Amino acid sequence: MKINSDTANKLIKNYKAEIEALLLRESQDATYSYAVGEEPIIPEYSFVKIQNEIHALEEKTLRLSHAVAVFNTTTVLPEYSCTLDEAIGRMSRLNEEKKRLYALLQIPEKKRERAYGSADADITCRNFEQSEVRAAYDRTTKELMELQQAINIANLTQTFEVEL
Repeated sequence: MKINSDTANKLIKNYKAEIEALLLRESQDATYSYAVGEEPIIPEYSFVKIQNEIHALEEKTLRLSHAVAVFNTTTVLPEYSCTLDEAIGRMSRLNEEKKRLYALLQIPEKKRERAYGSADADITCRNFEQSEVRAAYDRTTKELMELQQAINIANLTQTFEVEL
């Protein structure tokens, strides 16, 4: 079956939801209770059937997950000269950098604080040019968006073969 990474990830999510539904049904139907003298209502339940359905869905999930992993490690984003896997790692690093830069942007130029019980206030001053941090933040944000778009395009337009 020819498939793209986006569809594969959506199928994986759906298969996992189906497994959860089967496990919930099993937890409800694997036992039954009734009062003495009452006619029991026995739910339909087959351990073997549920087990086989879960294993079949898990097998599909594993095949799709492996195919996506291979796709990510072999598909190159030409504009970045790196694989999707490397680009995803770079995005993680850029997100951390963006958080750090955002925190720096929140530092006021001067801040006055008085310690409990102290008569005098401490003055804390920013020790960097905010414009430099703003420029770095903007560059990082732009690179993150462009990298995400390149990954999205690859995930939506490039296909690979997987046997389900």
